Formats: sequence, C-alpha cells, structure tokens
Amino acid sequence: MNSNSDIDFVNGNFKESLDSLVNSSFGELSKSIRKDSRSVRNRIQSILQDSNYVQLVAASYNLPLVANERCGRWYIPPEKIKESVYFKSTDGHTGQWGFSTRRLNTHILDLILANNG
Repeated sequence: MNSNSDIDFVNGNFKESLDSLVNSSFGELSKSIRKDSRSVRNRIQSILQDSNYVQLVAASYNLPLVANERCGRWYIPPEKIKESVYFKSTDGHTGQWGFSTRRLNTHILDLILANNG
C-alpha cells in the first residue's frame, strides 16, 4: 500500500490487507516472545526469581522447607532443605483419581507434627 491507488474501499481490499498485516505482525511477535521465553537466560532468571520468592515466603512463616524431588528442588538452597518428598505434577488435579503408593511421603509426618501442622 504505497499510494491511494492501492486502497480499494469499495471491494474491501484495504481491510483485508490491514488484517493480513496485523495478523502477520501478531504472529511474528508471538513467535518472538515464545522463543525468548525458552532461552537459557530467561529460564535461569525465572528459577532465581522463584527461588527468591520461596525463601521470602519460608522466612515469613518460619517453617522448614520440604523439597519436591520430582520438580522444584532447585528453588531451595541445599542447606535450607529440611526434608524431601516426591509428588507428581498431576497429584491432586481434577480427574486424576489414580493413587500411587510410591508417593505417600509418610516420612514427613513427624516433621509436620513437630511444626504444628
């Protein structure tokens, strides 16, 4: 669309061209954002921010930290881990009624009782 002669208001070509431009720009922007969010730098920054948040919350409640071995242990400095558990990401989700005896985590009951639940 370099000149007014490229714009055809009667047949709606202007709208189609504009829609095409907006959609392609949005698609390219979305792709760029997805690519950036997958970068190593972005992932490390995310882990650091999450780790800082976990430590802030833990300090606020003064409770021992229990690390999930399956996902999340890296959020807690090793010297601050009191105990570890094993939960799968689908445990407790709606529609996930299967029960795994491998993930009972009964070993933390004493820790829970010692810290008032």
